[in-house]
Order: sequence, then C-alpha cells, then structure tokens
Amino acid sequence: MERLLPEIDDTNRYYWEAAREHRLSLLRCQDCRTWIHPPRPNCSKCRSERLSPEAASGRGQVYTWSVMRTPGNPGFDHKLPYAVVVVEMDDQKGLFTVGNVDCPLEAIRIGLPLEVTYEKVTDEVTLPQWRLAGEGAR
Repeated sequence: MERLLPEIDDTNRYYWEAAREHRLSLLRCQDCRTWIHPPRPNCSKCRSERLSPEAASGRGQVYTWSVMRTPGNPGFDHKLPYAVVVVEMDDQKGLFTVGNVDCPLEAIRIGLPLEVTYEKVTDEVTLPQWRLAGEGAR
C-alpha cells in the first residue's frame, strides 16, 4: 500500500516549502511571540491573527512515544517496528510536533534530546523527522 502524504494548501504551504529546503518553519504570533503549531488562523494565547512563519530551532526532546509493531499503516509496514514520537520543541514549553525517530528503540526515553532531520518522500513532500541530537548536520 502506498504511503499517505500530507495535503499541501495555503494554510501550510510555508511549512512544506521550508521542509523541502531542510528548514523547520513554524507560525509565530507577531504580537505576543507565541509559537503556533499546527497551523491555525489565530494565536492560542492572545487570539491575534497576525501570524507569520519563522525559523524554529529544530531541537527538542521526547515528550512521549509509541512503538508501532503491527502492520496496517500505509507505507510503513516495511519499517516495523518503528517509533512515533511527540517532540516538545526547545523553542517554547508546550510547543509539540510529531514524527518518526531514527534511533534504536531501546534508546528512546522521555527527555531524550532530539534534532530535526529530513526525509524526502517525493519532489513535493519532504517530511521533518527526528534523530538523536548531535548525530550530524541537518
């Protein structure tokens, strides 16, 4: 079965264009400077609609994770077992993103430092993923 890919539209195009260039870009409120992810039309803190994409650090730590061991996720069966992590970004407490982590499953623990890496899936879609911090250049 073919891997499901994200739908790119006007609300998230900035994110996917940056990922193709191996940059992590997230929305940030221009009034209170709160980071916003996933994309939405207004700031969750001050309700401002003045949001703009900005470069994020690409660093964070494991907040929680799940190990996938059974088939059924399109395009991932050949990777079993693999981990899906919720990453709390260093940029702001409570700023989360989700992805796969490329490290031994037994190494994953809460608080494990991670850095973003990129997986080119198609010419249009490059996925931000995660690896152990210090594992090489982004």
